[in-house]
Amino acid sequence: MKLFITATGTEVGKTFFTRGLARALARRGEDVVAVKPMETGVDPVAMDAEVLARACGVDLAADPAFYRARRPLAPWSATLAGEPAPAWTPMLERLRALIDRHPHVLVEGAGGPLVPVDRERDVIDLAGALALPVVLVARDALGVLSHTLTAIESIRARSIEVRGVALVVHADADQSRHSNGEILRARAQCAVWQVPAASGPDAEDDELADRLEAAGVLDALRRA
Repeated sequence: MKLFITATGTEVGKTFFTRGLARALARRGEDVVAVKPMETGVDPVAMDAEVLARACGVDLAADPAFYRARRPLAPWSATLAGEPAPAWTPMLERLRALIDRHPHVLVEGAGGPLVPVDRERDVIDLAGALALPVVLVARDALGVLSHTLTAIESIRARSIEVRGVALVVHADADQSRHSNGEILRARAQCAVWQVPAASGPDAEDDELADRLEAAGVLDALRRA
């Protein structure tokens, strides 16, 4: 299983999904690596990368080939604010080495698919360069249909496969949750899973894995 995980935006559940999937594989004894090669808002710790390392048991959070920026901005915005630019080629080479070495590699993007990395590239271009299919994560709420279908269109326009959509369902989800999944399955023509959100910011890795497994995510991705 080798995937690129992106989302319709920030703070919608991308790291929750990646972390849960990594833990679900790791606790079955699988060789899995979960990485976030671009992370901003690192002051001084790359928090998302750290929790992914804990979930899979392989710590690559401080890998020098990966991009880290102190300001919580898109990579190109951080560069314009005076931080170093992402080193695209070394990052790709490191990720390709991991993909060649491990049977399960989960690469989490930064923000949404069209977040600018530099003048020429967006985050989703990393998935294209690595030839990885994509799982798109979105919050199951009013507005998710347009956000998700727009993101899928932008991904497929680059000839990148969308393997599935994970809708993260919060306790206060509005009534659109009753039809969002059905509509997206019909319109997106890919797998759509509705996964209950974590119980809180301190949720354990196993809880996240349990939620993904109960929603059928792991089995579906293993069959794909």
